[in-house]
Amino acid sequence: MNKKESMFYIGLNRLKSIVDIKSNNIVSSFFKRALFSLVFISIISTISIIHFLQYNFYTSLADDIKVNVDERLSKYGKDFKSSNKELLKEDVEILMKQLGLVVIEIYDDKKEKFFKFTSAEEKFADKLELVQANYKNIGHNFPTSKKISYNFFEVPGKHNFMQIFYPIYKSNNLLGYIEVISYIEPIVVKRFKQSILTTIVTVSVTIFIFSLLIFPLVYFAYKKLNAHRLELLSSNIMTINTLGNAIALRDSDTNEHNYRVTLYAIKFARSINLDYESIKVLIKGAFLHDVGKIGISDNILLKNGSLNEEEFEIMRSHVVKGVELVKGDSWLEDAKDVILYHHERYDGSGYPNGVKGKEIPIVARIFAIVDVFDALTSKRPYKEPFSYEKSIEILRDGYNSHFDGELLNNFIEISHKLYNDTRLKQKEELKKELEGLIKKYFLE
Repeated sequence: MNKKESMFYIGLNRLKSIVDIKSNNIVSSFFKRALFSLVFISIISTISIIHFLQYNFYTSLADDIKVNVDERLSKYGKDFKSSNKELLKEDVEILMKQLGLVVIEIYDDKKEKFFKFTSAEEKFADKLELVQANYKNIGHNFPTSKKISYNFFEVPGKHNFMQIFYPIYKSNNLLGYIEVISYIEPIVVKRFKQSILTTIVTVSVTIFIFSLLIFPLVYFAYKKLNAHRLELLSSNIMTINTLGNAIALRDSDTNEHNYRVTLYAIKFARSINLDYESIKVLIKGAFLHDVGKIGISDNILLKNGSLNEEEFEIMRSHVVKGVELVKGDSWLEDAKDVILYHHERYDGSGYPNGVKGKEIPIVARIFAIVDVFDALTSKRPYKEPFSYEKSIEILRDGYNSHFDGELLNNFIEISHKLYNDTRLKQKEELKKELEGLIKKYFLE
């Protein structure tokens, strides 16, 4: 197995371990979502059942009253005013006894009340007083269609009443309007509430049993889908890792440089509270910032000494080459904010486009600082590492010229700790720490 294959499989095994950790959370995640769905469906079902049963209860009571009233009063002529009031009164009394009515009011076709009858039964005396005391709070809106309108209301003392209001027609001629207030016996209300409770319990148990039956099917489908998602994400992470390693085969220090500079960038970004998504972009960009060097020849990339003007122009082209490499890849493409801009300068004197100030994406302004810092403190084919103090001095010379001055000050405040925490770690330690951060931002 050659060096490139070895590096590839090492990276693959490490990423697999990260995915395995993430996979252990699938069951917990699924149970939480399944429980939420079950509770949500139960709540929606309960609300729907209550509304449906209430509607049926009210309409069935109202329809029953209407049928009996219509049957008793259908014998009257074109209008109630021309009818025999004594006979009408007798019929109304019979209705009130049969249906437990407390009040009946009859209006003519002009909506003028000409008849009102209240129950004379002793058992309704106290209830009649309650209704009359609360009568002004009961709506008296005349129906605008042939449909019956109803109102179920409760008065102090937990006494329940049903008010219905509807027009009377005979041979399509409007005779008038009837308003009826009926007392609803407590046993009827109790049975209604019991039926609601029974129905809710039945539906809830049915939902629960159904959930238990389909749970294995949904769980395995969810697990398979999540596995595919993690596989795709791991493949994407492997892409940037492999591309970084490909550079390492051509530049002896670039691989460790990738680890260090990415760690610097993440910790620096977190110290200034950069948003979560931008840090993910920064991580990808840090891995791929020099990917364009694949297209630079060895005699320039590894030259021991300064580059001449022509060679420097070729070296600078690695920025554009890098953007071309990630172009068209939806997951990698946002890394171009680092790849394309990390050699731009705050005063506009950088390359490739001479962009300046806040026009340079913040991820590139952050990376420019940590990239130069690591380059200064690292050994290169053309130089020995500078000391921490000398490196910071050089960075300060670039205040608001090479670098964003505000970000530079923020970095300098934490740079000594970053330097001590990172420079003393071996490659495997750096990789392990970086994998933990990749897991946090991409796989959790």
